[in-house]
Amino acid sequence: MSAADPSLQWLESMSSLGARSDYKRVWDRQTDNLAIASLAVAGFTDEASMESTARISTDGLKYTVGIMPDDVVLEIGCGIARIGRSLSQECLHWVGADISGGMLRHAAARLRDRPNTTLVELATVGLQEFPRDAFDVVYCTIVFMHLLEWDRYRYVLETFRVLRPGGRCYFDNFHLNAPSGWDLFAAGLNIPIDQRPAHISMASTKDELAAYLGQAGFKDIRVYEMPNEMLAAVGRKPE
Repeated sequence: MSAADPSLQWLESMSSLGARSDYKRVWDRQTDNLAIASLAVAGFTDEASMESTARISTDGLKYTVGIMPDDVVLEIGCGIARIGRSLSQECLHWVGADISGGMLRHAAARLRDRPNTTLVELATVGLQEFPRDAFDVVYCTIVFMHLLEWDRYRYVLETFRVLRPGGRCYFDNFHLNAPSGWDLFAAGLNIPIDQRPAHISMASTKDELAAYLGQAGFKDIRVYEMPNEMLAAVGRKPE
C-alpha cells in the first residue's frame, strides 16, 4: 500500500510526532520578543511574578535535592532564566541549557548582572555539549510536559552521565492523577487531532518518573507530590 491509498489517508490528518519533536523550531517561534517568550514559558510577563515564582521553584529545589553554596548546577530547558536569575545567588555557578537560541538571547539579557552564570544552546535532545562528571546538581522543571516520553528519558540518561558521583537530579511534570492535572489532560482531549499544537502539555505519573530514574541508574529515588499538584522525582548518582 502506498501513502496515497485511501485506506491510509486518515494518517495524513493526524498531528505528526515529528512536529512535536522539532523542539528547536517549536520554541524559537515563541521568542520574537521577551513578552511572547515569557508567556510561552511562564504564563505571565511581569518581572514581579517572575521573581516570586522563581523563589518558589528555588525553595522547592532546596527542599528536594538541596542547593549548596559550592554546587555547580545545570538547568535543562532554562528558557529566559526565570529560575536561573534566582538560583545563581544560591550556588557557586549556574549553567542554563536550552534548545532554543531565541530563549537564550532573552536569558542573557536578564542575567547581565549575574557573573556566575553560563548559557549553552543545545543542538538537539541530549546534553552532548557537556563532559562527563561536570555538575553537582542537574534539574529540569516545567519542561517534561512538552517532551515525548523517549526524549524525557534521554535527558535523564544524559543527566546521569554529566553528574559527578554523588550528584543529585530533579525532574518534574504535572500530575495526571491530580485534579488540575486531569483537567489539563481533558482539555487536550477536546482539541481536534489536526489542531493540537506541537508543544501541547502532556502529564506524567509517579511510576513513569520513578522508572526513568531507576532505569538510568539513579539511587535514593523519591517522587514528591508538590503543593502545586506537580510531581517531582529526585535521585542521586552512586558514588
